[in-house]
Amino acid sequence: MLKRLATLLLGIGLIGLGVLLFVAPGGTAVMTWLTKLWPAFLLLGGLVRVAGFLIDRHPRSPVGGMMITAIGGILLAANFRGDRSLLLIFGQYWFWLLLALIAGRVVRQYLHRTEDGKRPQAFSPAAVFLMVLLVGGGLGANYLARNRQYLTGVEFKLGQLGHLGFFGSEFTIEDEPPQTLSVSSEMRLLVNHFNGDVEISAIPQAEPTARLIKRIRANNQEEANQAASNIHLESSYSGKNIQFSVAANSIQNEYSATLIITLPTQTVAGVEANEINGKVKLDGLFGAHLIGNADRVEVSNNTGSVTIKSPRGSVELRGIQGKVDVSNAQGNLSLREITGAIAFDARGGSISIERVSGPIQASVSDVRLTINEISQASPAAPGEQLLVKLTGVSNSRLNLRQIKGGVTVSAERSRIEAENIVGDLAIKNSSERVQVNRINGALRINSENSTIEIEEVKGSAEIETTRDVTVRGFRGPLNITTSSGAINLATDEKLSGNINAITERGRIRLSLPEDSGFKLAADTEAGRIRVRGFDELNVANRQRKVALEHNASPGSPAVVLRSSSGNIELQSSGLALASRDEE
Repeated sequence: MLKRLATLLLGIGLIGLGVLLFVAPGGTAVMTWLTKLWPAFLLLGGLVRVAGFLIDRHPRSPVGGMMITAIGGILLAANFRGDRSLLLIFGQYWFWLLLALIAGRVVRQYLHRTEDGKRPQAFSPAAVFLMVLLVGGGLGANYLARNRQYLTGVEFKLGQLGHLGFFGSEFTIEDEPPQTLSVSSEMRLLVNHFNGDVEISAIPQAEPTARLIKRIRANNQEEANQAASNIHLESSYSGKNIQFSVAANSIQNEYSATLIITLPTQTVAGVEANEINGKVKLDGLFGAHLIGNADRVEVSNNTGSVTIKSPRGSVELRGIQGKVDVSNAQGNLSLREITGAIAFDARGGSISIERVSGPIQASVSDVRLTINEISQASPAAPGEQLLVKLTGVSNSRLNLRQIKGGVTVSAERSRIEAENIVGDLAIKNSSERVQVNRINGALRINSENSTIEIEEVKGSAEIETTRDVTVRGFRGPLNITTSSGAINLATDEKLSGNINAITERGRIRLSLPEDSGFKLAADTEAGRIRVRGFDELNVANRQRKVALEHNASPGSPAVVLRSSSGNIELQSSGLALASRDEE
């Protein structure tokens, strides 16, 4: 009955709290007390579990209930004291967690009943190990809390859960007037180790300015204003460099800021931003920019090169006239409307490149990469026809479309799809399917354990793999070799080059227009050869070697088909289509 009563009271309390918040959703007093007292629900929940063990052994151990009770009490005390650092809280209160663990183990052993089975050990090896971890972790946390210089950029604070309203509320304060900047030609704006967002843009105005918007996590507005009064924006000049930083003296509250810099249009100003715990946003600037170790990066409508190093989150570049270099990317990457060379390497995430003029070089792994509408900014010199070069690709999925230039891909364990390539295409891959459509140039594929599917290739095609190969709508010479797969070739156009198809353990099926002219040489060691649809060609059943001609002239293409253990089939696809060149 006691357990049921405690559970009932806890439920009634939660329902009453919900009704109160529903009736007065904007009540600041209610929300203020809720943000302070919410850990009390953890404390009550832990006590209910301990009572359940004492009454009817449900749950079967009081350890969990006592730990929850201790955590609730610790967080409640920390909330009233204003402590917000997890490290500081654990360093101060770890002893109570240890005490709750020991008390729970001892109570479980000495209140054991015979009908519950074998008596448990209060200090088992696992329990002792956990106690040692608590002691070591608590002492280490206490030491680090007293020596904060070892935790720059690492410490996680409870205030980062503030969007849930658990530890105070976030207040936005701008209590300082904008600073007027002295701008010179080709100046550099430097921002390093900034806790917050950095926004720099060019707009029509009389003078350049910099201002700071502060975000403070506190229990009330008065506390937030007091903390904000100790945070100041500082700028220092050194030659053509302007260094921006934030001075924060004796700040215990969780805080961040947004640095907003506005410049007159046509101002040539480069930006260097490093170790930014927030977003870097640049818009409408003229100059070369370097951004390193930022949470997110967004650059738009920029004239000048953009270099980004080790971004921790997404990167979005749009409307860039200049070279782009992104290294060690680990999040989503979006590049659009860029005129200039692009180089990047990425690990993980989704990458999208669209409407770009300029060569692309990349190395990626574990990504989904889409490259669409790529062209050459200026006519390429002889020997420089390669427009897209992807190397070191692994465990990825590539989708290449509408590229007006040469493409080369060196990959492993990656699925590759290419379509509408106006230029030569070279692919090296393993273990995943390669699908190619509408290639207006020479095609070369070398792949292991990959199925190859090709449709509409105008130039020559050279394919070497270990699995099935399918080619439809070809015109130029074909040279296909596979060790254990089938070869399926079909076209509705007259041949303009030789066909050489060899498989060690698989069948070969070739479909050609009836009015084509060719010289056939086919042989198989363990299969048989069939010819259908060509009225003039008669091949006896079970024949394993055939040499014949059809509408042949001295310059007719040679068709060589060889299989060690599979059948070979040659069939008609009807009359050839009209030449596309004539169309």
